[in-house]
Amino acid sequence: MTDAVATMLSFPPDNIDTLSPRDYDKAMDGYLKKLEKLPASAWTKAVGEQNVLELIDPEVNSLPYLNSLLQQVRAAAKDRKKQEELLDNAIIFCTSFDPVQVRYLGEQWRDLMEWVTDMLANLSMPDFSAVTSAMLRLDPTAGTFTTLHLHLVRRCLEIGAPSQALPILDKNLYAFPVAPPKNAQDDLLSEPHELSNAFITTKSGFTHKLHSDSVLEYYLLGAHVYIGLRNLERARLFLEYIILHPSSSHATSALQVEAFKKWVLIGLLSEGKRWPLPRTHDVAVMKSIRSLTKPYDALAENFEKRDHRKMAAEMEVGAQIWQEDGNQRLVKEVGNALLRYRVLDMQKTYAALPVSRVATFLDVAPDMTITMLGEMIRSGHLNASVTNGNTPGDAVLRFHPATTTSSSDSELEHQTQRIQDLIMFVRDADRRLQLTKEYVETQKRAKRAGADGDLADQMDLTWDAPAPGLANDGDEDIMAA
Repeated sequence: MTDAVATMLSFPPDNIDTLSPRDYDKAMDGYLKKLEKLPASAWTKAVGEQNVLELIDPEVNSLPYLNSLLQQVRAAAKDRKKQEELLDNAIIFCTSFDPVQVRYLGEQWRDLMEWVTDMLANLSMPDFSAVTSAMLRLDPTAGTFTTLHLHLVRRCLEIGAPSQALPILDKNLYAFPVAPPKNAQDDLLSEPHELSNAFITTKSGFTHKLHSDSVLEYYLLGAHVYIGLRNLERARLFLEYIILHPSSSHATSALQVEAFKKWVLIGLLSEGKRWPLPRTHDVAVMKSIRSLTKPYDALAENFEKRDHRKMAAEMEVGAQIWQEDGNQRLVKEVGNALLRYRVLDMQKTYAALPVSRVATFLDVAPDMTITMLGEMIRSGHLNASVTNGNTPGDAVLRFHPATTTSSSDSELEHQTQRIQDLIMFVRDADRRLQLTKEYVETQKRAKRAGADGDLADQMDLTWDAPAPGLANDGDEDIMAA
């Protein structure tokens, strides 16, 4: 067992800082072969009276620590007390592992993170910060989608702690794991990659097989989180990702229908009207979605007309629909928001008016109107003030002119960073496009045509029909090369 520990500690070498990425990769390959030759008991059996994990530094010897920890977790599958002890070791590993080393054991890293997520979900006071820290330690951008993204968000919602998923949800996705292009040189895992999709691939083991529904579900659950936290702009973005998701043969997913229903409702909450349809929407898909969401369109139409009586009737008639869709509370909130927007509409005509007039317009008692106006002012929905009178009806509502605020330095810095990130993502997409077979063939044809040839004439404008089996319910494999 002492020899086994010596083998585990044989990497990294003393000259690790001077190794080139190619030399590092070669040294790691030899090290992994040595670890594979160790007996299974070497990872779980105590050395003297010490656990192997006590003899290994997770920050320096990340691979043997990861392998030993995972093997011990599997061996203690029915021992709850032992698993809780190993969870402490796993949390230490999550915050200290070497992010370059674990690229070589992606499948083991993924399995351990899923286990940690499930174990934390069963605690009386769950805290997923260790998992989010590990994900951001491996990939600071969290921009390459994996099944762990979805697994984490599911668990956060299941235990009623959606905000704990924000460190990952707040990061924008820019890539999905794909197989490296054929006949192209593979990137070395130890290279300092700008983007994580260079080492998170279909072969790396960091993710299970992905399908389009996995992506749609992630965005839909993320939208649920942002709606609950009242970040409606971010929720709108996530829902539009779903609505605009491409599909073969213009197939419509049930998740797209569900997303559109919520998209309509939060548009009414946010701006008092439906948002305009995204310009790049699929006309056929949108037609199918609209045919399945007519009750929501009727609700929105009455809201936009500010017809509170018809709105109340629609809400009552469709009560079972809202309940079955899981949107009952959201619809009720939309109904309450209608009164708010009716007051805001009055600001377009009046600078001030008696509360009795407002109460008559809203068909609400003056005292209740005073309470409602006060709540609107305190919540920031209404920029106005109420001057008290002898009776609630004698009070005067005075609208204040809208004030414009300039962007703060932090907002400008945030926008600048987003633009810089976008440039980096586009540059990476261009580089990977140049490795595809279609791009290479186009360049060959252009070269044969000569300098005077028109590149547009050399482009292949044919369209290949979807392969049999892909024109289904949208569950096609998005990880195909």
